[in-house]
Amino acid sequence: MTDDRWSGEVRRIASLIKDIDICMLVTRDGQDLRGRPMSNNGEVEFDGDSWFFALRDSAKVRQIEADPSVELAYIATERGAWVSIEGAAQIVTDDARKRALWMEDLRMWFPDGPEDDGVVLLKVQAERLHAWGSDGETVVERGQAARSVAG
Repeated sequence: MTDDRWSGEVRRIASLIKDIDICMLVTRDGQDLRGRPMSNNGEVEFDGDSWFFALRDSAKVRQIEADPSVELAYIATERGAWVSIEGAAQIVTDDARKRALWMEDLRMWFPDGPEDDGVVLLKVQAERLHAWGSDGETVVERGQAARSVAG
């Protein structure tokens, strides 16, 4: 798939997930899958990368360090939009990036703010997008052609 096609599909997915406050982040824990709700920062435009704050010593961070394959699931049934994003996660400790993505609402979970060494970012780079909506079902994989899926 051309970069233009990937970019177009990413923009479409961004419009679907922008106003969804919570997504499910699924990681691997050995042979098991572990899911948990994560706050989707709607202030950050989805560009193929998703960003989340986490505690450095959390199970999800250890799971990502062991296996970076993750899935993000976004649901907005009232709008008829469902999105699954598969990708590779990485742990980011850059203080400037943490400050740039910080929202004061996050202080509820991270009282010492973005400068806290115990707070990290999870960056998920999308590799596969799967969306269902009023315009049908689409699967897009980085480096491959987009395809519509029949029922």
